[in-house]
Amino acid sequence: MNKNIIQEFRELVSPAEREKARLDITGYPTDEQIRHLRMTIESGIILAQQRLVNRAKREGFTLITCPRPYNKVVEVNPNTIVIPKTDFL
Repeated sequence: MNKNIIQEFRELVSPAEREKARLDITGYPTDEQIRHLRMTIESGIILAQQRLVNRAKREGFTLITCPRPYNKVVEVNPNTIVIPKTDFL
């Protein structure tokens, strides 16, 4: 990631809303809440990827991807994909 996720969230909030939040901190998410939200989103993405690969293996179809840094569309056999274990799930 190029930017810190907290900075990205802060950029989504208008200056007027930031000033209001600075004065009334009750409705503004804390850094810990933002970290938790990020972990939840990342866990969901990883789970969806795992399910897609497992379905492709089960039903016998290939997957299309655009891996970095090459940025070229390629067809991938799902049996060659290794999904690392994570602490998220």
